[in-house]
Amino acid sequence: MSEISDEQAGKPVVSARLNGSTLRAKWQGKRWHGRYATIDEVCDAAHADGLEAFVIDYVDEED
Repeated sequence: MSEISDEQAGKPVVSARLNGSTLRAKWQGKRWHGRYATIDEVCDAAHADGLEAFVIDYVDEED
C-alpha cells in the first residue's frame, strides 16, 4: 500500500474497477455505476458531478 501524500490528504476518492472490457466507478454520493471505456471517461463523469479534485483508486486486475 502506498503512502498518502499531503497533496492527496482530504480529497475524495474515485474508485474504478475493470469489469471485463469496461470500467465501473463510484465516488462520494454515488454507488457503483457506469460502463466507462477509459479512466478519462470516469474522471470526466466525476468532474461533471461536481468533484473538482480527487484521488483515483483504479484496479485493473484483482488477485
